[in-house]
Amino acid sequence: MPKINMKRIGVVTKPHSTLAHQAILKVMEWGKRRGVEIVLDRPTDKETAELKADGMGHPALLASIDALLILGGDGTFLGAARRATAYNIPLLGVNLGSLGFMTEVALEELDTALDEMYEGQYDTEERMMLDLTIENDRGIRREVALNEIVFSGGYAAKMVGLTVSVNGQHVTNYRADGLIISTPTGSTAYALSAGGPILYPTIEAILICPISPHTLTNRPIVVPHNYVIEIEISSQQEVVVATLDGQIAIDVGKQDHITVSRSVNTTRVIKVPERTHFDTLRSKLGWGGAAANHDRSDR
Repeated sequence: MPKINMKRIGVVTKPHSTLAHQAILKVMEWGKRRGVEIVLDRPTDKETAELKADGMGHPALLASIDALLILGGDGTFLGAARRATAYNIPLLGVNLGSLGFMTEVALEELDTALDEMYEGQYDTEERMMLDLTIENDRGIRREVALNEIVFSGGYAAKMVGLTVSVNGQHVTNYRADGLIISTPTGSTAYALSAGGPILYPTIEAILICPISPHTLTNRPIVVPHNYVIEIEISSQQEVVVATLDGQIAIDVGKQDHITVSRSVNTTRVIKVPERTHFDTLRSKLGWGGAAANHDRSDR
């Protein structure tokens, strides 16, 4: 893997986090030692006024850096990944949250991880993303997700009826609390809680996972990455909510033509070489021992 040109590293953080403030100070000190310019996004700059750094808006920041450091939990990582995807920059996540499947570097490992990244001792993984396309008489809306797109009854927790087709082939009519369309990266998130399988994050596939289906034989299925999934709202309620990565909510209705497909965009994740995906699974899911705190408050 070619060495990243480490002249400018951008930093985004989880808002109002004491640990994030501590981590920023460590990153700035490391940058001075290595002669690397550390650039903060504007929200981070406002929380670290004593550094007198000039924070940048996200488009300008992402267009000017060689790598992006994300200090927070998986929710912070997901938001940054969606913003960064058009810039093709690698992301390194430092876990200041709770579970941390994507932000797998611990705060006490930060200096070591930065040194390894600077010295080229790292791997990168290309993580596939999903496009949600909603077409109606008002136009076309497209959004991108790294983990999953969830169709549900919204805050009322109502059962929804959804008709699903894959590449023009009818799959089934779901009556369930919701439906998750997930990437392999997202298979350890909401889909895992709903009984879906764990997919290796670099596999090219899409997971379709119902949430509490009313027909017990409706099981999660995995389809090829280049298939197009069509969702039709078949329940009586007028509006279903499509939620991307737990952060963007869009009302969709019967009049909408809804598709989910593999995005041309990807997320480049920096991986430290001494930790495998199976190490992360054992640590985060408590295989053979106590599980990590599973609070997903950072989403």
